[in-house]
Parts: sequence; structure tokens; C-alpha cells
Amino acid sequence: MGRKIENRNIDVTKARGELEEDLLEYVYRMWRQGRQITSKEYAREVNITGYEAAGLVRSLVKKGFLCEPENGHLELSDKGKLEGMECLARHEKLTQFFQMVSGMDQQRAQEDACRVEHYISPEGLKGIENFLQYGDVYDRVYDDMDLYTFYEDGEFPMAFGLYEPERRNPRFLAPEYGKLEHSVILRVKKSQNCFLLRTKKDESIGYVWYRRDDEWIQAKEEKGVYQLPTDICTYTANTGIPITEAVAIIAITRFDQKPLPIDYRELNIHVW
Repeated sequence: MGRKIENRNIDVTKARGELEEDLLEYVYRMWRQGRQITSKEYAREVNITGYEAAGLVRSLVKKGFLCEPENGHLELSDKGKLEGMECLARHEKLTQFFQMVSGMDQQRAQEDACRVEHYISPEGLKGIENFLQYGDVYDRVYDDMDLYTFYEDGEFPMAFGLYEPERRNPRFLAPEYGKLEHSVILRVKKSQNCFLLRTKKDESIGYVWYRRDDEWIQAKEEKGVYQLPTDICTYTANTGIPITEAVAIIAITRFDQKPLPIDYRELNIHVW
């Protein structure tokens, strides 16, 4: 995203419409994560001027995709949420497509997707969707994935393992695993996706933490059910199956204190 992207060592200036779609997609992604941003924060993120960012916001407000900013925060209209979801879906599917057919890493694939997503026809995107479903060539690893582009609203039980990350070959289940229900629930909603980690009846494991932007955050807990955002995981996909595995490093502590390395656990979810 941004005014310019580096593609095959050539800087390509983006058109105004592309910049507007990039901003809309970014605000939608932040909304999905429960975060708010200002136009100044977006300008710093994508390396454009505050004046340019403000102009993009005014245009999107005029078109009905954004509401008039309050306290500087950018808020999507219902129309903006629908358009933002479509922008994000195009971006993620194209990124995966480029990874499959070329084996390039995620960052390079995202750069190519960021240009193509603005011009691809519905027929072209449909063809890529079919390829994603039936014609994978490379397995791929994907971060920061929004599962709402793959699942309808609902709850989906999935098998999982909880391991001690420093003990491999063979792997050892973490001691807390025996206190947990042996399936997690993927909860998909329009507003937010999460994995639900559930303790067995009359069992307790203490405090569960997840990491975002190198910061440990305490997971929401209610009656022994812990909510873990889906975007903390790294996903693996392979031939014919959009997603096969989700992996994240979480932490479990006895007390309400920031985790130490001894508290780290590897959460491995078998996605279907």
C-alpha cells in the first residue's frame, strides 16, 4: 500500500483511485482487528503526506465509504465495510495466487497483489479463486489472515495440540493440554474472528496471553473460555485446501504478570 511500490526494481506511481482503495482496505483491516486509526497515522504508515491522506479521506467520505471523522478517527459506513471486505478478499486471494505459482515470499507477493487488485476483472478473479481451490502448486505460509474471507458466520470445532516449543524431536505436549477440551472453536462473525480455547469442567490453567507487535496481551476469558484473535496465527495451505494449519506462540501464566520464556507454548490448530 502507499503512493509508490517497488516492483521489479521500478517505482510505480499509484493512481488516485488505487490510493483510495488502499486506504479503505487498511481501515477495514484495522476495524476487523478492533483498532482505530487517524489519517495522520495512516500517512505515516504508508509514507505519504498528511495533506494527501486528508484528501483521500475527504473523497471517501464524499463517496459514502467513510463517515465524517470524529476525534480524528476514521470510521467505515455500512457501504464502506462491504467495499473494504471486497478489497481485502481480492488482496488476500491474489497474494496467495502469486505465492502458489511462483514460490515468492509473502512480502513480494503482496507487492504484486497490491497493483493487480485494483484492475483485475471479476472474471479474472473468479478464475484465480478456482485455481486456488483446485490448482495449487506450492504450499504457502501466510500471516495476518482474515478468516472471514473463507468462512461464513458460525462456530467450527477443530482439533489442536498445545506443545512446549523448546522440546522438539519428539514434541512434548504442554502440561496444560490435559486440562483443556481437546478441540478449539473457530468463531466467525462479521465484526471479529477468534479461536476459543476451553478448559474442562472444574479445571483452571490461569492466565492466557497472545503476542501482537512484540507485545504480550492478556486474552479475554469468561467461565474458562479464552478468546484468541485469529490474526495472531501463521497459516499453512496446500494443494486443494485453502487452509490446513494455524500456528501461534501463546503463553500461560499462573499469575497476572507478563510471560517469561518458560511460559511460552506452541498452539497448533488443524484447520478444516
